[in-house]
Amino acid sequence: MKESLTPVRMALTASGGSGSATGNLRNKVALKPGHSLMDWVRLGHSGVDLTGVGGVLLDVTPEQLAAHSKKNDAWIAIRGRVYNVTHYMDFHPGGDAELMRGIGKDGTSLFTQVHPWVNFESLLQKCLVGRLVQSNRSTGALPVLNKKTTTFIGKLFTKRGADQCDPQEKSVSMDWYQQLGTVTLQFFTLGDFPQTRVMLFTSHKDLTVHIKLGSLLHVTHLLLEDSVKWPCKVRTNCDTGMVEIYFTKATPHMWHKLGSPVEDDGQKRDVGQEPYDPMEVVSVSSVTHNTKLILLRHKHRIMDTIPIGYSVPVLATIDGAEVIRSYTPMAAALDEQFLPPDWSEDCLCLMVKQCSNGLMSRYLCDLKPEDVVNVGPAVGLLQLSVMDATTRLCLLAAGSGLTPMVNLILWALSTGKKKRFQKVSLLFFNLTSRDILWQDQLDRLATTDTRFCVTHVLTAADSEWSGQTGLLNLDMLQAVVPSFTEQKKHDTFVCICGPDQFRESSVRFLGEMGYPEEFYFVFQG
Repeated sequence: MKESLTPVRMALTASGGSGSATGNLRNKVALKPGHSLMDWVRLGHSGVDLTGVGGVLLDVTPEQLAAHSKKNDAWIAIRGRVYNVTHYMDFHPGGDAELMRGIGKDGTSLFTQVHPWVNFESLLQKCLVGRLVQSNRSTGALPVLNKKTTTFIGKLFTKRGADQCDPQEKSVSMDWYQQLGTVTLQFFTLGDFPQTRVMLFTSHKDLTVHIKLGSLLHVTHLLLEDSVKWPCKVRTNCDTGMVEIYFTKATPHMWHKLGSPVEDDGQKRDVGQEPYDPMEVVSVSSVTHNTKLILLRHKHRIMDTIPIGYSVPVLATIDGAEVIRSYTPMAAALDEQFLPPDWSEDCLCLMVKQCSNGLMSRYLCDLKPEDVVNVGPAVGLLQLSVMDATTRLCLLAAGSGLTPMVNLILWALSTGKKKRFQKVSLLFFNLTSRDILWQDQLDRLATTDTRFCVTHVLTAADSEWSGQTGLLNLDMLQAVVPSFTEQKKHDTFVCICGPDQFRESSVRFLGEMGYPEEFYFVFQG
């Protein structure tokens, strides 16, 4: 099984474990004490603003980039992204003089020549200023950023940030890079979580990518220089809105170009009413005595990203009548070792609890491989940006209300988040012990990541159960969720999902604990 790497380990791997993360190994310099790679990582997590612009993502023109070309005010562009490397000068294994060669300009070519193997995105993620744009953009050039204007620009973009911008004004730009056996496309959106659809057709060369921002669909349509394998991998940075699509080349060799644009490349379209897609059942496996894990895959080479907490409608004809129910797609496991054997990157995973009076749940749980299900476009209201200022996430779930919490847990504990959550707590209610969904996975995660804890509560426990019992009450909630009025900093956010009565009780108790509506989110079941 392939071991996943944190950004720290990725950087160490890229440098051969020597501590030289970006310098040319043939021209390393002696670093000052306290300036190792681990010291750099610690500085990134110390709360110091390494961007110099308050962490607000900006569009930077070449003229603005050129204005930051000094050692004590150093910006560099690499593959379309602009980084403030002022603080990194003394940490660069190749020395500050080597790094200064690319300051104030697009250093992509220089970077590729010297050390293309380095994972600069992980190394410099805390230094990201924004994206490099052309000077003649229709929105007009921004004033040059310097120490005198940084505060003003920060306020300007906070007021009209990516989350508050008119969707019609949002734009998408693309860059790409390759290695001998892989090719990667990068899309820069400045969106909260853009929805992406990747489609690969004729001879594995006809590639279409749809990026949905607000009410607009941004189309990229290319005939690739050569064939690629399916499925691809799609990764979305929830902080920056950057989408990366990774392909393995069918034949390992360096391409002369990415490919040729097809007629509709670069178009913007109104999203409009989206049709239901036929998806084929890959596998159906048991989670508990009455809950199934269902893997679905598009009948053609299509892959979708679903924003965290969003649901998809499922349409079926049952007993001669059309029935529609919504389900929340989720990761197929909390850890790779628990992934179903038939899982692949292009699978959509649903966890469905079979109810005796539920037409759709009984229909889905009776499906067999190669059956076809109609799935509609994702919808939802959760914006991850509402949690930007919080460091503690408390999740209240009952039964199948766990489903939207799974991706929230994985996101909150991911190392890619700008400000990692210090604590993620799950208060999980079930009827009996055999009803607990993924108990082994949840308990294992609690032992492997000290930031995560889970409390199981049963409402109809047998005599062998030694844990908590009963319905949700104020005392039970206060043991997991800190009182809002007693927090020095209001840094706790609460998410709730479960039956109607459970959601109503949770909201009522949170009100008694002083929580205003903007500090909790209720998933409607």
